Amino acid sequence: MRYLSPPVQDWQRIRSMKSLDGVTIAKLPEQTAGRETTAGFGSEPLEVNVVFTDPVATTAALKFAESCAQDLGACICLRAAIVVPMRLPLDQPQISVRFTEQRLSDLAGQVERDAFQPAIHLYICRNWVGTLLKVLRPHSLVVIGGQKYWWPTATSRMTETLRAKGHRVVFVDPRELKGICDRRRTASLSAGGQQCE
Repeated sequence: MRYLSPPVQDWQRIRSMKSLDGVTIAKLPEQTAGRETTAGFGSEPLEVNVVFTDPVATTAALKFAESCAQDLGACICLRAAIVVPMRLPLDQPQISVRFTEQRLSDLAGQVERDAFQPAIHLYICRNWVGTLLKVLRPHSLVVIGGQKYWWPTATSRMTETLRAKGHRVVFVDPRELKGICDRRRTASLSAGGQQCE
């Protein structure tokens, strides 16, 4: 990052200024441009967040996230929610927590490879998008699976809300991903590589 200081002739005026509290404003160094270090910024590992929508779409999103994570050296977080209506207490969801945990574990196990093991986060909440906005780091990479339609769906609205809040969202359509994998399989088989599943 760069910071700029005012021209040297303005320092005499700034040095003589006083704030309303009577504290003098300290003079900055003579250097006109400098660099700040980013020691604290890169300490956390990069996360690829996969949002559970439905089993087929989430499997496609996990496969896509796996290829991204391998390329970026990132970890994968599978995030899902059990939304509890207002008429019920939060500790009594309509869907079994154990069932949902088992379902998520099975999904993660379907695409699991040697170096790939996603962290699974299950939230019991009232508002899924609001909870997601609270738990994601700023400017997170989010992968959402779902089918594209010309009318707005819950998944497309979630995608737009996350983008509006500054997150990097990749929308994966399982039908399109299958076409991409077919093209990759043909290209990799002709080059002697591995198949895309």
